[in-house]
This record gives sequence, structure tokens and C-alpha cells, in this order.
Amino acid sequence: MGKNKMSASANTNNQKQRIDKSTLIWVGLGVIIIAIAGINLWSAFDMKPEVSPKTVAAAVPDFNLMNQQGQPVQLSDMAGKIWIADFIFTHCPTICPAMTQEMARLQSEFVADPVYFVSFSVDPERDTTEVLTRYATAYGADDRRWHFLTGAKTHIDQLAEQGFSLAAGHNGSEILHSPRFVLVKADGTIHDSYNSRSKPALLRLRQDVKTLLKK
Repeated sequence: MGKNKMSASANTNNQKQRIDKSTLIWVGLGVIIIAIAGINLWSAFDMKPEVSPKTVAAAVPDFNLMNQQGQPVQLSDMAGKIWIADFIFTHCPTICPAMTQEMARLQSEFVADPVYFVSFSVDPERDTTEVLTRYATAYGADDRRWHFLTGAKTHIDQLAEQGFSLAAGHNGSEILHSPRFVLVKADGTIHDSYNSRSKPALLRLRQDVKTLLKK
């Protein structure tokens, strides 16, 4: 009788172990399926063409700032040129290095074309011409084609917000600015803006530059 009870107990334990193992297997498969579905969903979302904000069919307002060489740069100096603008600051620990690296890639890709680049500092108090010179050199900027501009902060903030429709400002000690690039046509009007963190957007930027170069 005791042996039967022990045998029944052992069978019950074995069944529980099999059930536990089976449950773990199904749970594991469920987690894998959910993970794969999540990855597929993210990939589908990430590969969707960026929905661009409404294009601002307006001219860039005039500005009078200083570049990394200590030379004054005005909007009139960009007349007749296709150029790409962004707003950065040199000690930015987050998106600015990636933005500037991407601008450097664009400079290399269009090295044989009349395409120019302008990076406005949103922290002009610290980004002096000397600081901008070191920063420009670190990223291989061609001084003839890529301006890093500094000047009055209120002027630069207004230029970002009112001229390029990009966010710029402060949140306490935190400096805020948009990660977008802006493509300006030879007539001085804004063609479009592009999220520098989006591969589809950057591909569209390159295609738009090539289209403008053919006109």
C-alpha cells in the first residue's frame, strides 16, 4: 500500500514537472513571438517615409553674424547658393555631434558640387570664433563652404524660430534646439526641413539637393 502511494506521488510529481516544463516552453515561445512582432512593427514604423511638416514657402530673413574665421557673414553672402542649415552648440553632449558628423558626410558627398553648409550656434556666449575654429577643424569642415556662425543669442534664437520655423531656447540651464536640417534654395527660400535622426529623411534630403542642382 505504501509503495503504491509512493508510486502515485512520484507519478504526480513527474506530471507536474512535465506540466511546468511545458508551461515554460509555451511561455518562452510566447515571449519570442511577441518580441518578433514588436521588432517587425518597429521596423515597419521606422521605415515609413517621414511625414514632413508643412513646408515653409518663405525666404530666410537677413542675418549678420561672425564665422569661425572671424569674418562677417550675411544672408547676401549665400545669395545664388544652395545651402543646408542647422542649429547646434559645440559642447552639446547629445544630438549635436551626430548632426555635425552627418553634415560632414554631406560635405564629402557633394564635394564636387556647389552646395554650402551653415551651422548656427545656439550658445554663442561660449561658442566664440576660437571655439568654433577648433570645432570646425575637428569635423574636417571646409572653411570655404561651411560656416559656423556666432553672434547675439536673441538674434540667433529669433532666426531659428521665425526664420527657419525651428525650436530654440532654454529650459533652465538646458539648451534646447531642433535636430532638423533645413535646405535653402539658391533664391533664398526654404525648400524643406529634414529630421537629421531619420535615415529616410536624410535620403530625401540628398535627393532634393540633387534635384535642385539640376535646375
